[in-house]
Amino acid sequence: ASQTVFGKWRLMLPTSEPYPWQQNQWAQLNRLISQEKLPHALVLCGPRHLGKEQFGYALAQRLLCDNQQGQVACGVCKQCSLFTSQNHPDVLRIVPEEEGKAIRIDRIRQLSDFTEKTAQQSGWKIVIISPADAMNINAANALLKTLEEPARKTLLILVCHQLSRLSATVRSRCQKVVFPVPAPAEVHAWLSSKIADCDSNEAELLQYAEGRPLLALEFLQTDLLEIRRTFDKMLDELASGQLSAIVAAQKCQSLDTLMAIDWLYSRLALELKTKEMHPGTYRYLDRLIQIKRRLQAGGNPNKSLLWEELMLDWQHLLSLAPPKRAG
Repeated sequence: ASQTVFGKWRLMLPTSEPYPWQQNQWAQLNRLISQEKLPHALVLCGPRHLGKEQFGYALAQRLLCDNQQGQVACGVCKQCSLFTSQNHPDVLRIVPEEEGKAIRIDRIRQLSDFTEKTAQQSGWKIVIISPADAMNINAANALLKTLEEPARKTLLILVCHQLSRLSATVRSRCQKVVFPVPAPAEVHAWLSSKIADCDSNEAELLQYAEGRPLLALEFLQTDLLEIRRTFDKMLDELASGQLSAIVAAQKCQSLDTLMAIDWLYSRLALELKTKEMHPGTYRYLDRLIQIKRRLQAGGNPNKSLLWEELMLDWQHLLSLAPPKRAG
């Protein structure tokens, strides 16, 4: 039976290879594997939408594969078939019970039972925790025992979007693999291979995606780009007085709250680059950060009240901003 803790994998690699912008990290870990120096725990860290979780899948499949081809999994052997069908008995995936919620201690207790058993396929046992920074304090503390007493041929892969939210004691017991935002040329080449007509709005796309390839692709393949444009237009109308804060707040309630908070933060950060802003801008940014943290910790605010306050304050803040700098 599958060891997947919650549902099916939301993202699956189209192949068992890492993405083009992950080649340095892939080479680094393959050197450690060939030298038999792979650590018992890795934390894959960097912003969302860079493919860290997929990288973890590719690494897990590579270690389990019976017939590796050029340091990647073959994709066709028994182990690969079990893996890609999400039925490999020596793979445990731990995720929150609901998107955006915390990973609780009972999930980590299941991990302890899993690592203590002998591998059913006589190879590696692999645990993927994603996102590891969603573990609450009790879960992180429970993980320490496994990290401090690693089992033979057992690898823990912790996917982490915000390293500062991961317990320092957990971080200190893992080898860090950093995934920076790739260069624009690299993103362009990859997007062009996926979408034939991405050039026409690529600058806007990369600005909205903050250079992150998978988010840019999601914008292109869904109606997210148009929703984001509409969101920015709403903020402009709000700042100019063409739209009331109450109406804007009602529009925001239909959006994913965490996503919209990110969009609001990004828009204000862009305003700071192009305008002389009121000092209260920084307090507003800090407030958005605190709201995001509460949401990530499982908070469930009153959406109506939250957005009314944010939109009223946005309108007031932008009305206080000096004119755009000349030149």
